[in-house]
Amino acid sequence: MPRFALAPAVRATAAPPIPKAKAWGPVYAASAAARTAPLLDLSQGVPGTPPDARVLAALADVAGTFEAAKYGAILGEPGLRAGLAAELRVKYGLDDGALTADDVAITTGCNMAFLNLLMILCEPNTSSVLIPLPSYFNHAMSLSLQSVVADYIPADPSAGFQPSLAAARAILERGTRAVNGREVTPRAIVLVTPNNPTGAVYAPDTLKQWYTLAQEFNIPLVLDETYRDFVDAPHRLFEEPDWRDTLVTLGSFSKGYRLPGHRLGSITAGPELLQQVATVLDCMQICPPRTAQLAITPLLPALRGDLAAGNAAIAARRSLFERVVSAVPGWRVVSSGGYFAYVQFPAAYRERADALGLKAGESVGSEAVARALGERCGVVTLPGAFFMPPLEDAAVWDAIPEGDALRADQWIRFAIANVSDETIAQLGPRLAQLNALLGL
Repeated sequence: MPRFALAPAVRATAAPPIPKAKAWGPVYAASAAARTAPLLDLSQGVPGTPPDARVLAALADVAGTFEAAKYGAILGEPGLRAGLAAELRVKYGLDDGALTADDVAITTGCNMAFLNLLMILCEPNTSSVLIPLPSYFNHAMSLSLQSVVADYIPADPSAGFQPSLAAARAILERGTRAVNGREVTPRAIVLVTPNNPTGAVYAPDTLKQWYTLAQEFNIPLVLDETYRDFVDAPHRLFEEPDWRDTLVTLGSFSKGYRLPGHRLGSITAGPELLQQVATVLDCMQICPPRTAQLAITPLLPALRGDLAAGNAAIAARRSLFERVVSAVPGWRVVSSGGYFAYVQFPAAYRERADALGLKAGESVGSEAVARALGERCGVVTLPGAFFMPPLEDAAVWDAIPEGDALRADQWIRFAIANVSDETIAQLGPRLAQLNALLGL
C-alpha cells in the first residue's frame, strides 16, 4: 500500500470494466471446446480493419520527419482544423460560413475532449450533468473523477432505448438538489448518437427537441458523435443561426478513419468556448499527436469514399447480426447502430440461477449471463450492468425518473465492428449452445 494519500474522487471511481470481461475469454480458451470452436470477442468497439492504405503510407512518411517531432498548436494543426470543418460542412450539408476552422479544436482522442469540457462547464461538488442510461462508462467515470453528479436520463427499452425527454425535463425543472450533503445544479445535457452502448440512433427531429430543451434551461447540449460516420444524416442543428450559443459536438478519428492508436478527437463549438478549451488543453496535451494530424490532413477529401464504404460494410454486418441473433429462440436485438447492438437475453434465464453458478437468492442479471456466455460458450461481450449504476444503490435509482424498466438488467452489448461476417455467422450456434446449457 502507498504511504501517501490518494484523491478521494479517484478512489471512488469505478475501475475500467473491459478487463473484467476480457478475463472470461482465457477461461474458455483453456477448455477442450476451444480446440474446435475458437473464442469470439465481441466486447470492445474497435475497428476490425486497418486504415486506408493511403493513410498508412502517409503515417510512415510523416513519422520520421523533424516537423512531426516538434510541438504544434494547442488546438491542433490549422490545416486539420480547416480540413475537418470542410468535411463537417459536407456531412451536414452546410454553407461555407456555417461552420469554420475557428469552430473546431483537435484533441488527443474524444475521451479527452469530454473530460476537457467537464473541467470547463462543471464546478466540482456543485454540478450535475444529464446523461442517458444505459451510459457510456467512460463518461460516468469522468463525471466521478471530476466530482460531478450524473443525472441519469432513462432510455426506454420498449422504444429502442431512446432517452426520455420528459424525464430530462423533470430533472431540469427539479433544478438544484441535495446529493450526499451537497447542493448540485444541472450544467449540461450530454447525448451519444449513435449511442454507446445501445447503438440507438437519435433522429434529427428528436435532437432538435433536445436542443430546444437545452436552450430553454440555458445549458449546453453536448453531442458525442464518435460514430457519426456511420449515419447518413446525423442532424440539422448546425443550420440553427445561433448554434454556437448552445451546441457542442465531439468527434473522433478512431472509428471512421480507423486510427484509435493515434488518439485524435475533436470539439466543435463556438470560438468563445474554444478559448477556454485551449487553456485546459495546454495543461493536458500541449498539442495533439502531430504525426497523425500531418498525415491525414491532405487526404481528408479523398477519404470520403473510404468512409462511405466503411459505413456500408458496418450496416451490412449489423443486418447480418440481427438476422443471426433473431433466429435463436429467446434472444432479441432491441437496438443497434454504429458499432453496437443491444440484445435482450431469454426471460427464461431468470429461472436458471443454479445453472449459472449463482448462490441461493441471487438474481440472474446481465453479468451472470455474459460471464456464462464467455466462459462456457466462448463469446466475450459486455453485460448491460457495466453501463448502469449498481442496482443495489437505491439512492441513485430513486433519483432517476421513469428508471424502473432498466432495473430488469436483461441486456448485453455486442460490438460488431471488430469481427468478420464469418464470426457473426458463428454466433448463432453459440447462443443456442447457452440455451441448451441452461435447459431451454
